Amino acid sequence: MTQANVYCETGLNYYSGDLPTPVGVSIYNGREALGGIDYERCGFTLLSHQSEVRDWRDESELRRVHEPEIAKLARDFSGCDQVVVYPPLVRSPVTAASHDDYAPIEAVHSDFTEDYRLMVQERDRPYRQFLDPLLAASGLSRDDVENASRLLMLQFWRNIGDAFPDRPFALCDASTVPRSELASYLVPEYGGQKLAFETFMGLSPKDPQTQCWYTFPGLRIDEVIAFRTYDSRCEQEGRAFWTPHSAFVDPNVGAGAPQRESLEMRVLCLFSN
Repeated sequence: MTQANVYCETGLNYYSGDLPTPVGVSIYNGREALGGIDYERCGFTLLSHQSEVRDWRDESELRRVHEPEIAKLARDFSGCDQVVVYPPLVRSPVTAASHDDYAPIEAVHSDFTEDYRLMVQERDRPYRQFLDPLLAASGLSRDDVENASRLLMLQFWRNIGDAFPDRPFALCDASTVPRSELASYLVPEYGGQKLAFETFMGLSPKDPQTQCWYTFPGLRIDEVIAFRTYDSRCEQEGRAFWTPHSAFVDPNVGAGAPQRESLEMRVLCLFSN
């Protein structure tokens, strides 16, 4: 990846045993490196995306207006044949007050492990209670998932609050994080739903400088970060299908910075060939 100036020095929480441990890292300015960011290798990129949404905190408007927009964006970006859009997830002081899971996650993680494909294809997994209604709403069936030649989980992260919040978003070049520096962790519930999915937690690296972290300062409402958290093709080819990411305390904005407000949209992309 193209080198960029260091945006800040900060601490990220990695896992050492069962406890998170702060590790000092350099986070680079992704805007300066954007020309050298290769999505296939790094796992993420920054996209321009205009939306018709007017109230980013109105879940009904997000479901009605933004889900179709994100479905189109996922198809255009990935070239997939079919999509299943997950419900919008807003992280803000308001949503975090209703459930702790909706606060910014200040720990290095990547949402899904190698278990993702089995989890969405096997019919007796608890996750199917969450997924099956989404399939039906998309005009798809279990057979469509089970017969797909490739599964890709794309995530789209958008800043919907102040351009310089207290805990912005950072992503790590996936090619700099070997599987040995990730640990599988079972999440029984999330947001009050019994999902029983495996997530990757980042293990404290022997040398933090070998991992390349990036952030995109001053994200506007017409920008979205696209990143993958599972890709069966990458897994089959022995490449990183994960993209470690984390919220972080930004020392450049000071203690009085506005609290972060962000929107996450997840899309399961199905390929027929």
